[in-house]
Amino acid sequence: MRRFRAAVAAAAVLTAALGVGTSAAHADTAPTAPTQTRFQEPRDLLRALDFDALAADGWTVTDVEEEAESAEATAVVELVAETTPAPPAVTPEELTRIVPGIPAEKVEQFIAPLNEAMARSGIDNPVRQAAFIAQLAVESDSFRTFEEYASGRAYEGRADLGNTHPGDGERYKGRGAIQITGRHNYEKVSEHIGVDFVAHPELLAAPENAFTTAAWYWTSRNLNEVADTAGIVRVSELVNGGHHALGRRIDDFKRGLDVLLQP
Repeated sequence: MRRFRAAVAAAAVLTAALGVGTSAAHADTAPTAPTQTRFQEPRDLLRALDFDALAADGWTVTDVEEEAESAEATAVVELVAETTPAPPAVTPEELTRIVPGIPAEKVEQFIAPLNEAMARSGIDNPVRQAAFIAQLAVESDSFRTFEEYASGRAYEGRADLGNTHPGDGERYKGRGAIQITGRHNYEKVSEHIGVDFVAHPELLAAPENAFTTAAWYWTSRNLNEVADTAGIVRVSELVNGGHHALGRRIDDFKRGLDVLLQP
């Protein structure tokens, strides 16, 4: 057990030293709440440890798994999770630099719900935050609108969007910070959020719903992992369905990284 505790402690030190889930720009920011990490479950933590080193001390995989289930091991891992700092919030100044076209009054209005949505959805490192903000900036015309400018008639009869009733195209056109589109997505987000956007589609464009629903869309497509591993082009394809304004999305993403990673 001593070997296990030492390995856990080493993992905790490395996690803190490497700043997992934080950016250098916020190194001095006091954490506001603990955040979930992949080390919260004993099994997940053990998988991050060096099984070869443990085996050299006579441990087997079965031994390690059994230790992972022990109350003492769980307590150690919970301590690591509790002391892991929460991801830093994006400041109004940073948002203005990432999205230069955002109106000043929108910055103050939207910064809190934006950060709340990211914190609740595991958008907790600079790559994820920059990717998320870049997509929202393009989809909402730099946060100027949460309702698509076009009428939505182009979506009429689109079975792939669930638009199977007359008038669905206009009724369920793009709304929210990420422009959720189509009856099917309106139904799904209604189930998740607990607001009936199917009966009242205009509510999806309300500021109090725009970021929560964007975060739902993001996590429903597993876009945190995509941002971490596949890059901004693939994220853009999964948000937009193509390459519309891809250059702008890439530029905003790069600018976001520059801002959020500044020392």
